[in-house]
Amino acid sequence: MPPKRSNGAPSASGASPHPVVTTLLLLGALGWAIGLLVHKGMLAWPPVRLLASLATIAGCLALVGPIILARSGKGGGSLGELVWMTGGLLIWIFNLVGVANGELRSIDWATPLGPRAMGLIILAVLLAGLRSGLAGRDWSWTNVTGWALGLFWVGLALATWIFAPGPGLGSGLALR
Repeated sequence: MPPKRSNGAPSASGASPHPVVTTLLLLGALGWAIGLLVHKGMLAWPPVRLLASLATIAGCLALVGPIILARSGKGGGSLGELVWMTGGLLIWIFNLVGVANGELRSIDWATPLGPRAMGLIILAVLLAGLRSGLAGRDWSWTNVTGWALGLFWVGLALATWIFAPGPGLGSGLALR
């Protein structure tokens, strides 16, 4: 168990009070991602649809982000955690809207937003966070995970223009 501060909150090291539950959440997210990929027939060799597969894995990790970060009890947070929380909440909200609209069978649970929309939203969060001074030198696993997810989403958005160019920069901004 991590050291406690005098007020009873976990230490600022980023460790949650129950690492087993956090590990189970992460393993569950990865297991669900692999299950989705197998179900869709996207997990095969050679990995021709590697970016789509990685987007599914990133989406599943993002879904557990708000739960893990809320459980940590850590106040303040870092830019990576903000990106992870934003990405996860975006996916949760778009899934809930899809359910409310009766689109239960057609929802892409792990990636309800297109890669350009998700990447550009996360790019905006990253730029705003950098500008507001949230980007510190915090090397907690939650911060690093958030940065990795954020850079992946931004890179995927850029890749959609490089590998499948449309008529202009704004051509892929539709949410689906």
